[in-house]
Amino acid sequence: MDKKAIDLPGATGGDLSAVPFPDLIAEMIRRLGDDPEREGMAKTPERVEKSLRFLTQGYGKTGQDAVGDALFTECHQNMVVVKDIEMYSLCVPSKQIVNAVGGAKQAARVGVGDRLWTLHEGRVVQTTVEEVSSHQVRELVEVETDEGMFRVTGDHPVATPSGWVEARNLEGCAVEWTEPRSLHRRRFAPVVGYELGYAVGAICSDGTVGDRSISLVVNDHDFAERFAGCLARAFGVSPHIQPVTRPSGFLERDVPGFRVRVVSSYLADLMRMWVGGDAHHMRQAFPRVVLNSRDCMQGFIDAYVDGDGSRVTANTGSVVVSANVPFLEEFATAIDARFTPSRRAASQLYIADRWNQEGWYGKHGFLQEDHRTTLIESRFVQVRAVRPVTADGKKPFRVYSYQCEPYPTFLVGGHLTHNCEHHLLPFFGKVHIAYIPDGQIMGLSKAARLVDVFARRFQVQERLTDQIAQSLWETIKPLGVAVVIEAYHLCMMMRGVQKQNSKTITSAMRGTFLEDHRTRDEFLRLTASVHRSL
Repeated sequence: MDKKAIDLPGATGGDLSAVPFPDLIAEMIRRLGDDPEREGMAKTPERVEKSLRFLTQGYGKTGQDAVGDALFTECHQNMVVVKDIEMYSLCVPSKQIVNAVGGAKQAARVGVGDRLWTLHEGRVVQTTVEEVSSHQVRELVEVETDEGMFRVTGDHPVATPSGWVEARNLEGCAVEWTEPRSLHRRRFAPVVGYELGYAVGAICSDGTVGDRSISLVVNDHDFAERFAGCLARAFGVSPHIQPVTRPSGFLERDVPGFRVRVVSSYLADLMRMWVGGDAHHMRQAFPRVVLNSRDCMQGFIDAYVDGDGSRVTANTGSVVVSANVPFLEEFATAIDARFTPSRRAASQLYIADRWNQEGWYGKHGFLQEDHRTTLIESRFVQVRAVRPVTADGKKPFRVYSYQCEPYPTFLVGGHLTHNCEHHLLPFFGKVHIAYIPDGQIMGLSKAARLVDVFARRFQVQERLTDQIAQSLWETIKPLGVAVVIEAYHLCMMMRGVQKQNSKTITSAMRGTFLEDHRTRDEFLRLTASVHRSL
C-alpha cells in the first residue's frame, strides 16, 4: 500500500483516534483516487466533517431531551396527530449466515440472485440478494434462544416485540422466530367470499383438523362435493372425493360415506389460527375470519347447517346445533341473533333467513369486520444467553452483508434479522405521529425534535420508527402511540438497483393503536397518503 495512504499525522501504531477528522476525510478522498489538496477540494474535508456532525447530532440525546418540560395537563383523550415531519437519516450495516430458499447456506456461499427466506408481518416470504459484500471483524456475539443458537456481529439488528435490537443487547429479550423446517411448505392466499365461508363452516361443524391435513367425512355425497368445490375455489387446491365406510353408533354397523381430504400443514395451521388454536369441536372458538364479507358469512352458515343443522318447518330460517355453548354465543352475537343455552342437551341457535338485514331483531344486523386471512407463522422465543466470541490468534472472522429486495430482512436459524447496509447514504421522507393522551400532552414542535433525536444517527428505517414510538410511549405515557414513516433511500436510488421511485413505508404501534383496529384505521385515514400506499 502507498506509504502516503497510511502515514497520517497523529497516528500511532495504527491508532487513528488522535488523527484530526479532516485528515481522515482527506485520506478517504485520496484512496478514492482524487487529490484533496487540489484547487476546489482544499476545504472539502472540513465541509464533510461539518456535514457528518450535523447528520449525526442525535447521538448523546434522548427523547426526554427533545420533549423537555413542554408537557401540559389535559383531561381529554382526543387523538393528537402531527403529520409530514420531514426527516432524513443514514443506513448502517448488518450481516450473517442465512436460511436460503433450497436449504440453509453458509454466508460465503450466498451470491447475487440467491433467494432468502424472511418474515413480513408474520408471513414467510422470499427476498432476493441484489448485492454481497464482506469484511473482517474480531468480535462476534453468540445468541442462544429457546429454539437455537446463532452468531452475528454485536450491532446486528434482531426483531423483538419492542422493535429492532442490536444482538449485543438481546439479554432478557424475546426474538421473532419461525420453524425452519416449515419454510418450504406451500402457502395459500384464500379468496374471501362464499366459498371460503363454506369451507370453514364445514370444517367447524363436521370436519377434522390434523397436524398436517384437513378432512371431512360425511354420508351425503352432495355435501362432500360442495365442500370439495369450495375448497378448490377458495384455496386453489385440488381435493378428491373418496368412498369410505364409517361406523354408525345408531345403526351399530359401518355405513358408506365420502371423505374429502387435503394434506397441508399450512391449511391445518391456518384453520387452527381461525378457531383460536384448538380445532376440537368442543373447544373451538367462532372463526371471525368469516365476518370479512356478507357472502363469506352466508357460506359459513350454509355449511354449518349442512353439517350440523337443518331447515325449520316454516322454511323461514335454519337451526344449528352444538354442545359448545361459547361458540354458539359468539356465533349469535356475530349475526345479532337471540340465543338461550340449553341446560340439558346440545344447544340450538335459530338463524333467520333475514339475518343480514339491518334492523332484524331491532339491532344492527350484520357488521363486517376486517380479519387476517393469511397464517401468522412466527412467534417470539426467549433469549437464554448472549455471549461474546473473540477470534483466536491472528485470523479474524469474515462476515457478509447482503442487500436484498423487496424485503431488507432475512432469517438466521429461523430468527428474523435485518440487513440494511452501511452505504452512509441518506434516506429521507416524512414522519407521521399520533398519540391519545392520558392526562399529558406535549408541545407540537417537540414531535419534530423527537424525530431529529433518533433520525440524526446511523440508522435503519425500521429501528428509527420503533425508537420514536417507544420514546413517546415512555416519555408522556399516553393511551396509545402510532408512528408511520414514508422514506426514499438514496442507497436504492443512486446505487445497486437504482430504483428512483421506490418508497419504503414502516409503522410502529403501541397501546390503543395496536389493540383497536378502529383507532388504527382512523389514524391511517387522517394520513391519507400512507393509507393509500398501505
